[in-house]
Formats: sequence, C-alpha cells, structure tokens
Amino acid sequence: MDQQSVFQQLVRPWSDRLYGVALRYTQRRETAEDWVQETLLRAWRDFAQLSEQVATYAWLLKILDHVIADDVRRQKRRHQLAPVITTEDAILHTHQSAEPGPFEETLRQQGSEQLVAAVQALPEDYARVIMLRDIEGLSYGEVAQILAIPKGTVMSRLSRGRRLLAKTLLAKARQDRYADNIRIHPGKER
Repeated sequence: MDQQSVFQQLVRPWSDRLYGVALRYTQRRETAEDWVQETLLRAWRDFAQLSEQVATYAWLLKILDHVIADDVRRQKRRHQLAPVITTEDAILHTHQSAEPGPFEETLRQQGSEQLVAAVQALPEDYARVIMLRDIEGLSYGEVAQILAIPKGTVMSRLSRGRRLLAKTLLAKARQDRYADNIRIHPGKER
C-alpha cells in the first residue's frame, strides 16, 4: 500500500470529528472547513512524524489546535492593521459587483509592460498571488491550492500586494508626469 493510501485510511475516519471540533470553536461552517482542510494539508506534509498509528486522532487535534491558534493570531493582527469593512459600509455600495473597482480600473489603465514590471518589482510572495488572482483570474481557492497556502493567507497577501502595487504605479505615474513636465518646460524646475 502506498503512503497516500495509508494516510487516507488513517485520517478519513477522523475528519468529521475534526470538523465538529473546529465548528465548536468558530460557529462558522466556512471557517471550520478551512481549518480542517489546513489541518489535513499540514498532516500530509508532516505524515512521516506520526509514530504510532493509534495516536492519529490526538496528532490531528494537535495540528488543528495550531491551525486555529495561527488563524486567531492572524485575525487579531489584521484587525489591528486595517479597519474591518462590513456589508453595511457605504464604500461597498459605490461600485456594482459587475463594475470594476478602483484597483481593477488602475490595472486596466496601465500598459501591460508597466504592469508586469511593477508586479515583478514586488516581493515574491505578493507578486505570485497578484499574478495568479488578478492577472490570471483564478479563484482564492485555486491560488491557495497552487501556492500551498491557506485561503486567508492568499487574501491577506493579495490585499497587501495590491496596496504595494498601487503605491508603485502611482510613484511611477508621478515620475513620468515630472519627466514630461521637464521636457515640455526645459528651463523650469519644479
């Protein structure tokens, strides 16, 4: 029997119980599912560390506990770094869902060469997420699967990456306007 089959055989009986534990922590189905999925991914990654097959459930609970703690810490940091936007916030109603938002509009206005150069100038973690999500149009789940990171990490990196990208593009636009102004008015310095 191959390693993947052994893993499935040991883990499958416990997945529903893990989900139940996760659901009791969060009360939100999506979050509980994400936690269990992340737990199973980490378990597969560290499968060689499982020494006794009878201790599988305890081992999985320990991993789930770490996943929950990591997510709770990330959520606290995220709330400290940026205000939370709720569905009641007016900013969400300024753009219809079919219309592009400010970020998408900025991307559309950029030349493809400028955009690629700006994305490549970002730190690799952010550049990869932006390329896959915003340029290739993949879903958060697909990006998470490709990069082998949690969906929440994809969303966080995408948010930070977009801010960095916008900052880079705005700085480039200002620099270009300044250079154009100097060419138009060679004797004037501003």
